[in-house]
Amino acid sequence: MMKNLFLLRSQVLLLLVVSLVGMSGAALAQDSEEPFVFAVSAMASPATTFSHFSEFRDYLATKLQRPVVMKQRRTYAEINELLKNNDISMAFTCTGGFLDGRHSFGLEALAAPIVHGEARYQSFIIVSQDDPATSLLELQDRVFAFTDPLSLTGRLYPTAKVNAAGYSTADFFKKTFYTASHDKSIAAVANGIADGAAVDSLIYKALMNVPESIAHKVKVIEVSEYFGMPPIVVSPVLSKKEKLTLLKILLNMESDPDGKRVLKDLDYNGFTLSDPSMYHSALLLTKQITEE
Repeated sequence: MMKNLFLLRSQVLLLLVVSLVGMSGAALAQDSEEPFVFAVSAMASPATTFSHFSEFRDYLATKLQRPVVMKQRRTYAEINELLKNNDISMAFTCTGGFLDGRHSFGLEALAAPIVHGEARYQSFIIVSQDDPATSLLELQDRVFAFTDPLSLTGRLYPTAKVNAAGYSTADFFKKTFYTASHDKSIAAVANGIADGAAVDSLIYKALMNVPESIAHKVKVIEVSEYFGMPPIVVSPVLSKKEKLTLLKILLNMESDPDGKRVLKDLDYNGFTLSDPSMYHSALLLTKQITEE
């Protein structure tokens, strides 16, 4: 039911976008051969991320009728710095990174992917299969892995929970460290480097679908509330026409044979317009954090 609502919404939005910008990518197909540059954050390890998004890069270049360059950065803060300095025009980032950028320099969410019929996800708290802990707060005085300082699911959710219990993460955990990606956090717990970690539910579920994945060595002991899917964000200096052109391309992918192939490789059903209400629960969570 939810999937059908998202698809219907995307189709209505597509008709609106097409009427505003026409059927080509001419708004971004400039006279020069200056490339359109976008970035992808380290949701998974760099090699995996590049492999998944290289087809999207090529698809976008065809639709925009100009060269497209994809950049990767290790942290969400680096992605935001590129957007703030207008070094890139668009990025796939995390919800926490988007909220930070929106507050700092007016970063805008353009669209959000639909995965398995939904445009929402959760933070999973994980431990090894034989660990007796049944909740995050039972991991006091133990080693915990975060993914990135701005990651909603990989740091902000567990930090808010620990702060709400009256502790800073430095006082609550024996030790914390950053892995820079969700799959590496899962591996850290599976290999005994960390006692627990907070990870993106989408990446955890994807790895659990791989029979020989190391993810089978860990288990979920706590889940967060639902949050709006990590958005595709755009530089605030892009014109309205340029944003609408990009939105049209994203929303139209599910009805285009080549677009469908790229979406399948990304494990997306399609894209939907980013509604500000999608990120309300995440914003409320960040306001509960009392530490830097």
